[in-house]
Amino acid sequence: MLKGLLGLTIKDWLIIITLVILFFSVLRIRKLKKTVSQEVKKRLFPQLTLGLNVDADVDKTGLFLYNQGFFLVREISVADIEVTLTDQGFKQDFILKFDKIDFLKPKENIKLEFKVYGKDQEFLPRVTETMTPHLVTPSFKVSIHYSNIENLKLYAVFYKRGTKFFSESIKSDA
Repeated sequence: MLKGLLGLTIKDWLIIITLVILFFSVLRIRKLKKTVSQEVKKRLFPQLTLGLNVDADVDKTGLFLYNQGFFLVREISVADIEVTLTDQGFKQDFILKFDKIDFLKPKENIKLEFKVYGKDQEFLPRVTETMTPHLVTPSFKVSIHYSNIENLKLYAVFYKRGTKFFSESIKSDA
């Protein structure tokens, strides 16, 4: 076998090297195609973010959902959130229940409307009116189900630390 390899001409070696380069080039092209395909899919996913605003202006105070993507977000539903507030050493547990949102256009935001319930599922209208400033302190998770323009169901989870929300995961809800 060694005798056969040494007996190859320069032309044969160039053909072998060209085939090896071609093989690795095809592998690299396949990998790049897969990456481009994934990036195109990501762009079809709406890019949602959450924000908590506790300005003095009542109209600007609240929990806001932002669509920072280029596509319409439809059928948005926010899962109930359990929040524990500590006030002067006393812990109180509340459940925030959110209204459903039909759609959210690209580059727009909407104030999330919610109602506050006690642990016994009793509606608390006075607490609902004054809850937003109290949401600054506790950490909690927000789960959102929604779909894109191709009716692909998605599920996003955000967690809040301090006054900022961070995306934990975005998954297909199929």
